[in-house]
Amino acid sequence: MVAIASFWDERKLLVFVSLIIIASSAMLLEINAARQGERSLSDEVVNSVVVPVQNVLVQAGSDVALTFENLAHAGQMASRNAALARKVEQLAARNERLQDHAAENVELRRMLGLAQSLPQATIAADVVGYAPEGSRREISLDRGWRDGVRRDAVVLTAEGLVGRVIDAGAHDAHVLLIIDPTSNVPAYLRVARSWGIATGTWQHIRMKYIGQDVKVRAGDKVITGQGEVYPSGVVIGTVLEVDRKDNALYQSAVVKPAVDFFGLTHVLVLRRT
Repeated sequence: MVAIASFWDERKLLVFVSLIIIASSAMLLEINAARQGERSLSDEVVNSVVVPVQNVLVQAGSDVALTFENLAHAGQMASRNAALARKVEQLAARNERLQDHAAENVELRRMLGLAQSLPQATIAADVVGYAPEGSRREISLDRGWRDGVRRDAVVLTAEGLVGRVIDAGAHDAHVLLIIDPTSNVPAYLRVARSWGIATGTWQHIRMKYIGQDVKVRAGDKVITGQGEVYPSGVVIGTVLEVDRKDNALYQSAVVKPAVDFFGLTHVLVLRRT
């Protein structure tokens, strides 16, 4: 008795035959492409689908590896950045110190030039104290009578007049500044060629007893006149404004001191003979 193939067996046979036909067709296409020097269908599939997917996977793997490498070196990078920041701060501080030293050297050279130009001997001193809220405008020096500093010795800088010594210890002295209200200095207007008295007003100086006929202008230089204590020709300051009243006997002028009393560091003390 002959067995009759079932419906499912026929489908399996059909699928098998179809696969053989597809494989044969693909082989023929490969052979034909190879003869003509062209890419085969399988190569096109690989280049258009497989290769891009492979590139994406490779790039993703590289990014992940780089991320892990950065995480591994994050501590070292933070440490290096902190070290660089400290180095920058040290260099900035060093640069500031060098600038301060350069400015101080300029000031000291000017003081030396002033000392060499003066006809009388001088004593170099450092300012070691200043009491802006005190009852008097005065500074303290690190030189005293053992160094040759005497009472009423005149004190100045390369910019101009500072004041006079009011008392001296063995190794220190106090200087009354010309901006103190009790300070009175013989003053002379260089351009107008007129005399007066320069009296302190805490912050500035007022030059009093200027004749009404004298033409005083802002910017005029005021210098010391020869007196019992002060030598002549030392710069006191510059006229800021003039106070003139028609019914007054004299006029006066507000004078800006040539010296910055709040920034004094070095001074010269004239030796008294």
